[in-house]
This record gives sequence, structure tokens and C-alpha cells, in this order.
Amino acid sequence: MIVYLLIIVLLAGLALGMPIVFALGIPGVLYLLIQGTPLVMIPSKMFTGVDVYVLLALPMFILAGNLMNSSGISRRLVRFSLALVGSLPGGLGMVNVVASMFFAGVTGAAMADTAAMGSILIPAMHEEGYEDGFSAAITAVSSTVGPIIPPSILFVVYGYIANVSIGSLFLAGFIPGILIGLSLMVAVYIVSRKRNYPRGPRFSPRVLIREFRSSLIALIFPVLIVAGMVFGVMTPTEVSAMAVVLAFITGKFIYKELKWSDMGKIFIQSGILSGSVVFIVATNNILLYAVTLEQIADKIGAAFFSITQNKVLLLLMLNFVLLFFGALIDTLPLMIMFIPVLLPLFAKLGVHPIHAGVFVVLNMVIGISTPPVGPGLFIATSIAKVDLLTAARAMVPFLIAVIAVLLLVTYCPPITLWIPSLVMK
Repeated sequence: MIVYLLIIVLLAGLALGMPIVFALGIPGVLYLLIQGTPLVMIPSKMFTGVDVYVLLALPMFILAGNLMNSSGISRRLVRFSLALVGSLPGGLGMVNVVASMFFAGVTGAAMADTAAMGSILIPAMHEEGYEDGFSAAITAVSSTVGPIIPPSILFVVYGYIANVSIGSLFLAGFIPGILIGLSLMVAVYIVSRKRNYPRGPRFSPRVLIREFRSSLIALIFPVLIVAGMVFGVMTPTEVSAMAVVLAFITGKFIYKELKWSDMGKIFIQSGILSGSVVFIVATNNILLYAVTLEQIADKIGAAFFSITQNKVLLLLMLNFVLLFFGALIDTLPLMIMFIPVLLPLFAKLGVHPIHAGVFVVLNMVIGISTPPVGPGLFIATSIAKVDLLTAARAMVPFLIAVIAVLLLVTYCPPITLWIPSLVMK
């Protein structure tokens, strides 16, 4: 009975628009009160939930991303992408996808990708005659690659909760991230040929080399981060600190676009986001205590297995569930809620923890660009000054492309496990 009460309270809080930190925390506190547990357990559980060394990487990666985003990196990546693929049909649409792939290696956050790429490319696409719905749609959907190509804040969170190697998760994201980019480029090509969208400037090796040199630091940024962890030189927390130093040096002394006056705003933005993430993790640990004692994960797993024993169908069902909730709830709190419940189910299905991590993150980031809540879609439509329905209609071919990659990742584990197994030996 108490299990159903906790679920009802959680869903009611989400339905009423309650801040996610309270929607997670209240059911856990209610459980402690019903059990007669001393209230001193509340701060104790919250503290133990965040008293983990690896979580220091979260604010560091967030700060590094904000520093790089304020250093002119996004403009340089757009220019390099334009020199690389701008001459293809639907040139600026192609640039939108490729620049997002490169930018993913800088910030690891889909929202930052949407805002940075959208502010540059959506006005340019409007001037070139692209439909505003198309521009907003491709900007929103291409940002889903942000948390897949390393570094990734979501992989850090998953690695902490699931107790798996964050370096292996970063490596596992490379091929799925590239596949998402390629599938979106195919979709852009088909739509652009149909609507006769313009090409960009003619391909020039000289321009490509020039823009490559200008963007070189941003391009090697993810390589340095992954290499530091994979070869055991640094822990994820130490790598994140190195990323902050590198981002500051790049913006201040190499590109010379980062100003001292910008630092206050950057630290405030990073602090607010970091604080919200840590607070969510802390309050979720209270709920996790209740989930563990009541064996809710085992009961949910039994419910799934009572429907079917077929692994293919069960994974498909999980895709539907995660895509549905991903369209309603922000990605990070959704992961924090679902991962402890899903891990036992993945274990029973024989899904490798690294494969499960990419599976979960990819499902949830698709929700960033999916109505009705998708925050990435709202950012893109506000920049493009187009209504949500128009952008949602234009998004269909791009969502089909991304979901096709999702199904490929779901049923072909070597896509995620090959590089980690090759490198981590």
C-alpha cells in the first residue's frame, strides 16, 4: 500500500508543476514519517547522497562548458563546419548538424548546444530562405548529440549512480553520436533536395585548413578529456578541473575573447546549475532509501516480466516508457529517478551496464526536443520566432532519423561496447 502512496505523491507533484527537487523529496520524507524514522535521517541521507568524490566533476564540467561557450568557440566551430559541409545541399542545415557534433565535445550539454548554435545559425538560415520551422526543428534535434559525444554531464551522473567507469561511458558515446549526426545529415539532404534549399559556398581546401587551425583547440578538447581518463592519467574529477583551466586559458589568452567582466556571470550561471543538480541528487537519495527498503525496483521488474519474457519486446517497452517520460520531465532529474529502478531490470535482461547507460541517456535526450515539454524545442522556437506546432511538424523526419539510431543502439550492443572493449583492455 505504501508503495502506491509514494508513486501517487510523486506523480501528483509532477502533474502540479512542483519543482522537481520537491517532487522527489516529499515522497521520501513522507515515507520516513510513516515508518517513524527519526527526522535527523533526512539531512543524513541527503548528505550521503552527494558525499561522493566523482560528483565534483559535475560543477567543473559545467563551468568549463560555460567558459568555452563564452570564448568564441561556437562561432569558430560554425565557420569550420561551413567550410567542411556547407557546399552540400541544404548547406546551413548540414552545418547545423556538424557544428552541434563538434560543440558536443566542448560542453556536453544539449541546452547549451541549442542556444549557442541556434543564436548563430537560425537567423542565418532565415536570411538564406530556409523555413523557420525547419531551422528550429533541426537546431533542436541536432542538440541531442550534445550529451552523447563526450564529455557528457549525463554520463557522469549515470556512472556515479550505476557505479561504472565514466571513461568507458565516454568512449561508448562516440559511435552513437556520430551515427546520430550522419542520420540527421541524410534527413537534411532529403528535405533540402525536396524543398530546393540553397547550398553554401563552394568547397575550398584552403578555407578548410584555415578554419581547422582556428578551431583546433575546440576539436582536440574531447580527445584530451577522454584520453586523460582512459589511460589512467587522471580521475574524472581531475580531468574536469583540467578542462576548466584549459577553457580559461583558451578564452582569455589564446582567443582573447573572454573578459574579466564576464567571469562573474559565468560563475553565477555555473553555480546555479551545479547547485540545482546537487540538490536534486541529495533529495533523490531520500526517495532512493524508500525504493530500496520497499524493493520497488524488483516489483517494477516483475511487472514488466509478467507482461512478456521476450528481451526484444521488453527493451522496446522500455524505449516507449523512457521516450514518454522524457517528453514530460527534464532529462537530469528523470535520470536520477529512473536509473536506480532500471538497473536491476537491465541486470535481469543481461544488458551490459555501459550499453544500458547509452541506451538510457539517448532515450532521455531525445525528449529534450520533443513536445510538449522539450526545453530544447522551446529555445529553438523562441530564437526562430515560430510557433511550437510548426516546428513540431518540421521535426518529424529528424525524429525518425534519431529514433532509427536509438533502435540500432538498443538491439546492437557492439555499437556502444566495441570502442570501450578495445581501448580499456
